Amino acid sequence: MPIYVVGHRNPDTDSICSAIAYAHLKHCLGETNVKAARAGDVDAETAYVLRRFGVDAPELLTDASGLDLVLVDHNEVGQALPHIERANILEVWEHHRIGDLRLPNPILFHCEPVGATATLIAELYSAHGVTPTREMAGIMLASILSDTVLFRSPTTTEKDRAIAARLSALAGVAPDELGGEMLRIKAADSERKSATQIVRDDLKVFELGDMRIGVAQVEVARAGAFLERKGEILREMRALRESSALTQMILMITDVEAKASDLWFVGERADVFEQAFGRLSDDAVHLPGCMSRKKQVVPRLQTAIEGTASA
Repeated sequence: MPIYVVGHRNPDTDSICSAIAYAHLKHCLGETNVKAARAGDVDAETAYVLRRFGVDAPELLTDASGLDLVLVDHNEVGQALPHIERANILEVWEHHRIGDLRLPNPILFHCEPVGATATLIAELYSAHGVTPTREMAGIMLASILSDTVLFRSPTTTEKDRAIAARLSALAGVAPDELGGEMLRIKAADSERKSATQIVRDDLKVFELGDMRIGVAQVEVARAGAFLERKGEILREMRALRESSALTQMILMITDVEAKASDLWFVGERADVFEQAFGRLSDDAVHLPGCMSRKKQVVPRLQTAIEGTASA
């Protein structure tokens, strides 16, 4: 029976490429029954990375029932494959907060505050004395560049930078050149998306206290990229909030060049949102310096929710 290495729903480059690279490492160590998988469609940036390094997209999974799984880049039920509670989870490799996954048995669970899961997978290659192929080095480098937004995100660590430099030499590609092309592809793709895609393609759902909050993020290369479509996008946010039983729906529009984000909000408990981020104006707030959902948005929401609960 195969063991699948799989990332979160609405997968990004780190989620898919970390799964591929970890499955490849397992093969190098003699575990040939391990296979990479994905929990959703490949986006434009990831497709470019896979093409550039000649790597096939992994198998699509739609249901976790009865499967043996290694999870990468997530550990929250709302972000996992459907019926994750019916899977046999063997390992977790992760760089986000500890989520709500409940497991019946002890497992290997590695969670470390670095910029990308691929940083941890690349470190595992070194720990096992395995040199990544050019292809694996390339996709892991791309994952680090993507998740750290070319080292501009506050989630970036010295470990990310050091490992990226090593992977760059193995892949034979300069980080600035690769990252710049990835950024152009992602920004252009973002502006072509429908309102539904903008709201859903990079959506993560968090259970925070008694609230269920969806936070989607989209990266753009110019300020005001979606202002002319704001009404349409807010309507889609409201529809998604209702259909997914969310307390709040937040869209994080990140201007990579300006190193800032606009947060658009729909839903209940606006007081919690405003306590976390400031007063809403036309259903939005502008946050200079904010680029990370996991480090600068979700923790502030958690603190605000805890503050209102104890008041």
